[in-house]
Amino acid sequence: MAQTTTTISAAVGVADLIIPVTSATGFAAGNFLKLDDEFMVVTAVSGTNISVRSRGDLGSGAVAHNILAIATTGLSSDLAVQPLGQSSQVDPQFPTIVTYSEAGAIAVPTQDTMVVLNGGAARAMTLVGPGKDQDGLTMTVLNASAFAHTVTYTAGFYGDTTSSDVITFAAKAGASFICVARGGTWGLLGLTNCTIA
Repeated sequence: MAQTTTTISAAVGVADLIIPVTSATGFAAGNFLKLDDEFMVVTAVSGTNISVRSRGDLGSGAVAHNILAIATTGLSSDLAVQPLGQSSQVDPQFPTIVTYSEAGAIAVPTQDTMVVLNGGAARAMTLVGPGKDQDGLTMTVLNASAFAHTVTYTAGFYGDTTSSDVITFAAKAGASFICVARGGTWGLLGLTNCTIA
């Protein structure tokens, strides 16, 4: 069996055991559901509602997920996770994944994170500075929906508040930028198919 990827059709809370998806194609009882970077085991499929036995399987954290978060299903061998009954831990080298599909503030992460911007229109996002105790923290922001999203960081990614405070994504899936925390500010490590002004 191969992986099948879709999105969730509504936001999901930390304790929700029914996950609404856009398409249930490929979902089956006994498969894994990977939602952003949280793993769950599917117990039943009813229309586009996926029932799971618990949240935060395989050492992943049970967290809330925004509408249009990326949902992937498959067997354990498809998702490169341990078979049921074996102790495992999500590899710490992989960043946390958080999906945003509505305009608003990107939460400052507490560990290396990939922020995925998804949705049916361009989103205006904002970002505040990291804490001074977060030096070295990296955040990748990825355009997954081929719209010209913007991210505004009023302190300016290059330290100036008027010429480096807004990053605009090309209307291409895969456009991205990477920033790193240093001294309570964000600095850019790279831009791909993005402009800064």
